[in-house]
Amino acid sequence: MKCTFTTVDMPNIVLFYAIQCLHRPDQNDCLVGERVSCYGDCMHLYTTAQRSARRAMNTDWQKPVCIRPIGVVISDFRDFTQKTDYEAESVVQIREDLADGLLRLEHFSHIWVLYHQHRRKEWQRFVGWTDSDGEILTVPLIGEASELGIYTTRSPARPSGLGSCVVELLSREGPLLRVKGLDAFDGTAILDIKIYVPRYDCVPLAETPLHWCRQKTEMATTSRLLHWDTMNVGLAIGMRAGKRALQELGLGRSDKKHATVRGGNFFAQGVEAVTGCSVLHGTMEFEEAPKSINDWLVRLETPERYIGLRIVDRLYAGADEVLNTPDDVLFSSVDAGMLLHENFR
Repeated sequence: MKCTFTTVDMPNIVLFYAIQCLHRPDQNDCLVGERVSCYGDCMHLYTTAQRSARRAMNTDWQKPVCIRPIGVVISDFRDFTQKTDYEAESVVQIREDLADGLLRLEHFSHIWVLYHQHRRKEWQRFVGWTDSDGEILTVPLIGEASELGIYTTRSPARPSGLGSCVVELLSREGPLLRVKGLDAFDGTAILDIKIYVPRYDCVPLAETPLHWCRQKTEMATTSRLLHWDTMNVGLAIGMRAGKRALQELGLGRSDKKHATVRGGNFFAQGVEAVTGCSVLHGTMEFEEAPKSINDWLVRLETPERYIGLRIVDRLYAGADEVLNTPDDVLFSSVDAGMLLHENFR
């Protein structure tokens, strides 16, 4: 059976010949615009044609969306002449009627902040982009005789007017969130906030063109701190230290103990994951010391014994290298001894 016709606006005809191919398996050389040799291909063309027809008729998704802001930014960042400071602190004030939705948010170190870029046209004029009523969809590539599409940049003038930023959550006082690293102006409307979860929000093997970020900037440094190439190392060292401490004391994760940890946040999380000691449960004391690995330590105590571990100050290519490094290379010192019962925390 041979047949030749176009599939444009003809989904029912495609379905008919798909059925014919199904019932005539010995004669399945069917041409539908181009050669289609099986029932499955015909059905794919049929469903594709149906979807295209539905999309052409339904334009509801293009209608404007009205969103009531959930909060507002309180910040010293008010003018385009000010350089974005990702070390600066600001406050996100959430509406009082939504304050209960913030319950236990303070247990997370970072959050996503989505906001309205209400001054984007002003920014376009400030940087010298063409001022027009339409949207600017291409921007100059700095240092190159070329352009980039607006969606391949981190421009603060999106066609949707939607901005987003990952910030460090320093504290929460009722509906007030004290954050660090927010790049939104004072008075900016907040549309939503979400918790930052490394497991879901980090993509370890994500690729970025080498030309995209040409200089080592504070923004690039801040971004790296949230990705696996940096985070996994600290987490892996913490897990190694916690495991070694448990082994030295002959303990399991559920046994009674107390930990004292000094180091980076992910280092502490690694210790917590293995030992079960936690700041929230009152079984861990944590002092942040992110700058020098030489200052990192773990001390694990039971009513009778203790062990202290210090970390060698060296750099690792990734978590896999940490996990395969011998103890005598990973730890600079191991201090163990007896502990008077009354001194146990």
